[in-house]
Amino acid sequence: DTHCRVFQKIICNFTLWNCWNMAKGKGLESIGSSVFMNIKTDFGFKKIFGNKVLLTAFLNAILDKDIAGIEYLPAEQLGYIRENRRAVYDVYCTAADGERFIVEMQASPQMHFAERILFYMSYPVISQAPKGSVTRTDSGGKEIKVPWNYSLSGVYMICILDNIMFPEKEAADIVTEQIKIVRQKAGRFFTDKWEVQTIELPKFRKTEDELETAADKWLYSLKHMEKLPGRPERLNDKIFSESYENAKINNLTSKDMKAYSKSVLEYDDVISSMNYREMIGRNEGRIEGRIEGRNEARIKFVQNCRKHNMTIGQIVALTSLTEKEISDILAERYESMH
Repeated sequence: DTHCRVFQKIICNFTLWNCWNMAKGKGLESIGSSVFMNIKTDFGFKKIFGNKVLLTAFLNAILDKDIAGIEYLPAEQLGYIRENRRAVYDVYCTAADGERFIVEMQASPQMHFAERILFYMSYPVISQAPKGSVTRTDSGGKEIKVPWNYSLSGVYMICILDNIMFPEKEAADIVTEQIKIVRQKAGRFFTDKWEVQTIELPKFRKTEDELETAADKWLYSLKHMEKLPGRPERLNDKIFSESYENAKINNLTSKDMKAYSKSVLEYDDVISSMNYREMIGRNEGRIEGRIEGRNEARIKFVQNCRKHNMTIGQIVALTSLTEKEISDILAERYESMH
């Protein structure tokens, strides 16, 4: 059984490895037939959301806000001391009123992703603490120290997921989830200064004719843009005309095309790896099921032999089991009866 299982796994791995490499090749070939970039790739994502106008429109649509303008902040945030961990965001920016916004694209499921969100959200909060003493000028023109009152600007994070984060049955049709800090018993928000929006693209199933809001149009573009032959007629707003124009592959320079091709390969590797793990899991499950079934059949056979007063030696002669294995099976049965 063990040898059979190992052999099947080797064959399965070899087949999937070949499929994976073929998929990578097809991924690059598909660039030539596509009109628009895949904006779920690192390069495509930053090409679109590295544009202030497009990013502002996206934030307003997803968060239902009215941001007039933004400024980008360093994507890499370091801890207060050298030994601290760092956070590196896909996009990090601030509005004129001091509100901070993080936008992340995550292609594959990641262990402890919820904790990663908490970790990433801590930096924009902590960074608002003043360095050193807070001072103000009194009526006589003298500077005096005053305590900081912990007044914070809002911090928002949008996580665009090309995978399922919440697999529960009751969340099957929830594309965008709003996560806030709440007072559980009172059913009220504890603060309006901390909010996370998760967007699970695989759950977004609207067709072009069903797109109504600006948020719908952004999610449709994120999910489908690289497969579209042209900008959809329903996306005739100025902002989408600009976003689709920016995403045209034939507008890329040769340097950018090289960077985009590399980004497509990396993205395809992630997706292929996800599919690989899923297929391996299914195959292992089937193999485990077959092995478990055979084991149960052997146990029942040994028990039936014993019922007919056969000795352990006679059972050994009829099976490939050892005396110890047979004794263990019979002992377990005895214990379960008493």
